[in-house]
Amino acid sequence: MFAKTDGKAFETVKIFDALIDNFPDMIHSVDERGDIVYVNRTASLLLGYTENELLGMNIRQLYPPEILDAVEKGFREVKATGEKRVESIFMTKDGTRIPVELRTLVIRDAQGAFSQTFTVSRDLRALKEMQENLIHAGRLAAIGEMAAGVVHDLNNPLTAVILASTVLKKVVEKPDTTPEHLREQAQAFCDTINESAATMEALTTRLRDFSRGVKEQHTLVDLFDPINDALFILAHRLRHANVTVNNPVVKSKHWVLGDRNQIQQVFLNLFANACDAMSKSDRRELGVTVDSCTKDGTVYWRCSVSDTGEGIPEEIRDRVFRSFFTTKPRGKGTGLGLSITRAILKEHSGEIELSSVVNEGTTFSVLLPSLSAAPPA
Repeated sequence: MFAKTDGKAFETVKIFDALIDNFPDMIHSVDERGDIVYVNRTASLLLGYTENELLGMNIRQLYPPEILDAVEKGFREVKATGEKRVESIFMTKDGTRIPVELRTLVIRDAQGAFSQTFTVSRDLRALKEMQENLIHAGRLAAIGEMAAGVVHDLNNPLTAVILASTVLKKVVEKPDTTPEHLREQAQAFCDTINESAATMEALTTRLRDFSRGVKEQHTLVDLFDPINDALFILAHRLRHANVTVNNPVVKSKHWVLGDRNQIQQVFLNLFANACDAMSKSDRRELGVTVDSCTKDGTVYWRCSVSDTGEGIPEEIRDRVFRSFFTTKPRGKGTGLGLSITRAILKEHSGEIELSSVVNEGTTFSVLLPSLSAAPPA
């Protein structure tokens, strides 16, 4: 790869060449057409090709077909801007898909024209697994909280069932009960029992669906569903904290592509944080809004979660998304909620924004790429 020189310079080049070749991340370079002109040894090990095989390929052959349009767009952008950092997917020789973080710089000739790229690609599989474990831990905590709420909410319909069956038994045992009167009473109590059973079924179904822990592929998601499911899960906690919820989000209007359970986890984290932030406030109002916005040429649904809590001081706003950073008392929080939230949104090509006024409240805005039309029925 490097031209030979004499003496110490040659030894330096050999050392540098060895370092690059054995660098723990994949390093590759492509020319104007995208043909691979250099790869290090790590690239061969990661992708399952020999060095000669890779040097005879075009970089496009290493990407899954469904993301080639994004690859072409990224290639044009890096030529224009000179550098780019992005998450993508490489496909190995045996078809395995590897999530990677690409950091690309453009090398130009003496006249400033594009010559080739220099890209460092980091295998993100270990990081993704750790993120999934953190998300799973967050879900387990939410399941515990949800279970407590479900047990509380089951009391009312269960009491109705017991009461209806008890009274019905007394009506049946009365010697002076006429067949017509018995029929009317039985119908009324059966309706009560059916309605209560349906309520209990809905509660247990929500708990089962949320706790199933199945890794889903990205599908069409109506934002109404994860938002309302998250509010449902936290309903007992919100009622206990005397929080008023203002949620005008309507059904079948705001569509995105993603994992419904993970998007639900995002709103669970934000709603729970909002509830905690208002623990010392006299006015406790949680607001949810969804509107459309455009950023860097992409149309997003902006889902804003606002509270009337104590606010976040400006000096710590840059740190609230870091793992294990928390302003809550010891034992009240892990500091993972917002870092998990940002990781999920990154997986969905989304973003999260923060605005806050101390002693007035905080708004977290979730940005998810919008689907311009609803899916077919």
